[in-house]
Amino acid sequence: MRTSARPVRDLLLRSMWLSAAFALVLMGAFFTLFSYDLEDVIFNRLVAAEADRPEPGHLPGITTYSGQASLPPWLRERLEQKTSQGEYEIPTEGHGHFHVAVRPGAANGTPRYVALDVSALTSTTSQLRRRTGLLLTSALLALLAAALLGHVVARRLGRPLEQLVERLREEDGALPEDDGGVAEVRALLEALRTRDARIQELLERERRFNRDASHELRTPLAVAQGAVEILELDPPRDAETFHRLRQAVNQMGLLTEGILWLARERRSEERCELLRVSRELVALYAHLRQSDRVELSIESAGEVLAPLPAPVARVMLGNLLKNALAYTSEGRIVIGIEPTAWTLSDTGVGFGSVEPGQEGFGIGLSLVERLARRFSWTIAIDTSRPHGTRVRLTWER
Repeated sequence: MRTSARPVRDLLLRSMWLSAAFALVLMGAFFTLFSYDLEDVIFNRLVAAEADRPEPGHLPGITTYSGQASLPPWLRERLEQKTSQGEYEIPTEGHGHFHVAVRPGAANGTPRYVALDVSALTSTTSQLRRRTGLLLTSALLALLAAALLGHVVARRLGRPLEQLVERLREEDGALPEDDGGVAEVRALLEALRTRDARIQELLERERRFNRDASHELRTPLAVAQGAVEILELDPPRDAETFHRLRQAVNQMGLLTEGILWLARERRSEERCELLRVSRELVALYAHLRQSDRVELSIESAGEVLAPLPAPVARVMLGNLLKNALAYTSEGRIVIGIEPTAWTLSDTGVGFGSVEPGQEGFGIGLSLVERLARRFSWTIAIDTSRPHGTRVRLTWER
């Protein structure tokens, strides 16, 4: 399942908040551990230095004992097994906290003990605990500073991307020049400009080909249409062959007109009356019905102005109507006209079941799709049950 997308600014701010909070917690833990360890190291160094002096007694608060018998009971109890040389941390209940250096006796073998009462020196720990509020305030201020910095960085990174998205959503919007000084955004803009240039080159090449091809076809097509009109004055004996010839010439005329419109610049002010165009097409292609059992009708509450040139409408709607007539042997073909849609429904075998681009869909319907995209229309082809097809063209009001 696809996850929901979030703006890059939110992702950056969240990442910086989490990073700052994790860094503060980690630094606080390391600082606390380091403080306690440093405290123990300092006290052990003090008693060791005093014990190793030839004449101890230079530091206040340090007491020297000779032999375990001279130790106070609470220290003797904790130091019974600690007779080897070293420094020891000795906590006692009710008598304080001590750091003791043990040195074996040189002459009589009696161990010597140098004890430092650090109870008063370690009272700062309780003071720090009482000042938790101050520490929390400092942490919150640090987080706030990190959030402000994150907001500035996120805005610098996110703003060029937001501008880029806004421009891409606009029709014919140019890419922004501001890249925010970010190398990745600059590379993205350059890649988009290169892609746009390549697409424009391909589109222009296609327009030139469509324009040249349609112009080249117009002359022989005009000759063929003139010949058909002359033959209509004195129809040949083979009426069926002449009928197919006339249909082929008319179809080629529609295709040529449609291809030529693909190469033209779009003008948004062009409109056509859909009801009028639909009636013209019904009158033009009604003879293509396969039998009298096919009913051809138009349903509309009134005239509708559509954002499309009338010649293009004749190409698009005419191709759809001819396909419906070709696939319907009995039943109904209904053209429905709404304020923002043109619908064609039939009860035939259903050309809508054929995938676009496959046999049966034909260049005529492919041209309809391309013209629809060219003029920002939407085409939907659905298969009806038990049989039939429904084609719907829609546009924005």
